[in-house]
Amino acid sequence: MKFTKTKLILLWSAFLLLLFIFFIKPKDLGKPFNPYFQILNEELKNNGPGKPVVLLDLDRLDENLRILKQNLTPPLHYRIVVKSLPSLDLLRYIVSSTGSDRLMVFHSGDLVMLLGDSEFKNFDILLGKPMPINALKDIRSKTNVSDFQKIHWLVDTPERLNEYLQFSKMENLKLSINLEIDIGLHRGGFPEPSALLSSLELIKTNPKHIEFSGFMGYEPHVASVPVIFGDKTEAIQESLKDSLKVYSTFIKFSKEKYPEFFQKEIIQNGGGSKTYRFYQKFGNGIVNDVSVGSALVKPTDFDVVSLDEHSPAVFIAAPILKRLEGTKIPFLESLSFLFPFWDPNQELTYFTYGGAFSAKKESPSGLQDNSLFGTSTNQGILNGSFQTGLFPNDFVFFRPTQSEKVMSELGEIHLIRKGKLSGKWKTFVN
Repeated sequence: MKFTKTKLILLWSAFLLLLFIFFIKPKDLGKPFNPYFQILNEELKNNGPGKPVVLLDLDRLDENLRILKQNLTPPLHYRIVVKSLPSLDLLRYIVSSTGSDRLMVFHSGDLVMLLGDSEFKNFDILLGKPMPINALKDIRSKTNVSDFQKIHWLVDTPERLNEYLQFSKMENLKLSINLEIDIGLHRGGFPEPSALLSSLELIKTNPKHIEFSGFMGYEPHVASVPVIFGDKTEAIQESLKDSLKVYSTFIKFSKEKYPEFFQKEIIQNGGGSKTYRFYQKFGNGIVNDVSVGSALVKPTDFDVVSLDEHSPAVFIAAPILKRLEGTKIPFLESLSFLFPFWDPNQELTYFTYGGAFSAKKESPSGLQDNSLFGTSTNQGILNGSFQTGLFPNDFVFFRPTQSEKVMSELGEIHLIRKGKLSGKWKTFVN
């Protein structure tokens, strides 16, 4: 049989089209639970509360704490980031493990709560961001004057320092002032050493109402340093050293101009979860106070090379309420048979108790959102292939993207020890 040129072109075109369809057609991504989540699923089915829960694996938390203590040793001080660990019980657990009596606080409500606690009110507290003067007034109205003694208020501009000074005069207070400096993030703070001059002079001339307690230089940008060739860890280290050189210029300038401020140890705060482990090698003499929070529970935003040693310790688990075969979309019922035909990951539809979590799907693998159906915080919808193998009363496990707000969304944290539920802790009230 002889083919014409036109027929050959059509045949080749059809072949290439089929080949193209083969390559773009979605593959079955579904997998059942791995052993870790299979054990948790059975435990929650047998002993859980039958609702969405935040889970904290204490064994993984303990291992993350061990790594933290190994990487942060004296003379570096560990400062606990409260917003990332939003539970008084969790904070007490970390204090017990690390011996730290230093906190970093970002929210006025959290500060008032901590000052009302008999244990934490005596801790050394550094504000993690500069508060508007009205927030300071509100905190003052809800606390005692004596509670202010161990709080270091973060100040980022001469204007804010003057507001704080006027307030302290009016209230007959003495505020401890920590100056935020820009060491490369460019999110505010004093931009260069010479910009400190007027503020340091104001502190010097008003010793009854304000005092200098040190600096805070934050550098999360370091972990995002672009790398085309070479090792990412080495690039982070070099970027951190550059930021620390900038930090040192602020210290040197201030010491030369106001040596009396440095007669005692001041706070030279830096670090964060993504960079903390490098300070033991590069930060001594420049940074003496390192803040860490999220690394201890490792949400997905902290899946970075500098935290490869750490394990995810916090999850959200949501029960399956309904399992339906296929994927039926309102108003598209007549076409719904095409969805699983084209994409095997739409062979099943699951409806979960709760949804729209600030989290990524972790287990079983291959579950996906349905953009045509939409999202719901009441009954979430997920599609998956038959390989996912879920039925009503099974659980879907998610990893929060961040720990700070997500951990407190459900009001309590359910504790896991060796795969078994072992109690629960209350979280901060939002």
